[in-house]
Order: sequence, then C-alpha cells, then structure tokens
Amino acid sequence: MHTNARRGPLSIHLDRIELKSKDGDLSLKDIFQIMGKESHYAIIAFLILPFLQPIPLFGLSTPFGMLIAMLAVFAYFNRPPWLPERWANRKVSAKTVGMITEGSERIFKKMSVILHRRWKFLFQGPFKALNAFLLCANAILLALPLPIPFSNAIPAWMILFQTLAHLEEDGLFIIFSYLQTIVAIVYFVMIYKGAGLGLEAIGLGG
Repeated sequence: MHTNARRGPLSIHLDRIELKSKDGDLSLKDIFQIMGKESHYAIIAFLILPFLQPIPLFGLSTPFGMLIAMLAVFAYFNRPPWLPERWANRKVSAKTVGMITEGSERIFKKMSVILHRRWKFLFQGPFKALNAFLLCANAILLALPLPIPFSNAIPAWMILFQTLAHLEEDGLFIIFSYLQTIVAIVYFVMIYKGAGLGLEAIGLGG
C-alpha cells in the first residue's frame, strides 16, 4: 500500500501483510503474527475491511464477526489476541489481501485528514466498557447470516470507526461509532419488524 497520507500503525501493518502476501496466500495465524501481540484493533480493522460494501459476504461474516467480538474482549482485558485452532489455518488469498490493502488506501487517505488524538476521556472509565460492549454487539450483528444488502456494511462501519478511534486515540471517531450504532439499531429493528409482517402475511406470525 502506497499513500501520501500520514501513516499510522494500521497502514504500517497492512504494508507488512501486503509484502508477505507476495509469497502466496496467508493464513489468519500468519496475519495475527505479522500484526503482533498488542495489535487487537489493527487486526480487527484488517478483518472488517471486506465488509464495508453493501453485499453480504456469506461464509466470512459469521466467523469474522465472532472473531472480532473475541478480539474486542481480549483488548478490553489487555490480553494478547487469541485465535481458535480451527480458524488458525483459514486462508486469505493473496488477491483478497491486495483488494483489502488497496481499499484501505482509499479509505485512510480520506480519513487521515481529520484523524488525530483528542478527547481521551472517551477511552477511559465507563466509556471504555461501553466501547467494548458496542463493538462486541456490532460484531455479533455482523455475524448474522442475513441475505440482505447492507446487513454487513452497517455494523462494519461502526467497527471501523471504533478501530480507527483506538488506533489513533481519536475521540471524534468514538462519537462517529456511537452515531453508527444508532443507525444499526434502527436498521435491524426495521428488518425484525419487516420479517414479522412478512410472517403474518403468510399466516405464520403470532
């Protein structure tokens, strides 16, 4: 990934992953090792990037969503990232790695203009617990196997805002994540109500 934007920790990690992918496909274990033992949010950002577009990604959203929730819990308790053995050898193709790094270049080039350290109180005390809870909640929403446009993207953008906030210690992006959580709540409530109306229409509702 090559960009003139200010380079943060995530960009550096992604460059390392992109370089490693030139040797072939990468396993999730490889990615965790490249990121390092204190790179929970960099790993989460890498995992969430494919879901920032409208089309749901079946087969990826459920394991990646659950993995992101786990990483959020480990980050909250200051524990090193942990990867279940059954997921350790799951491959991410070199082509996918390239797409992720190219996409991240576009995203971070735009966001780097406003990303900087501020409002540190939003990472402390009750806000720290709230941030972890909302991150886990949106990761679980991401994990739902729904064949509906934006069902991955809406929680994914909240997760991205949270990860960028933590990587750059930018409280403004914490606020963005709260606003995106409201969007997610409204969206999934509408899905739930729509499903209920659909069941009633065919005589299966309560």
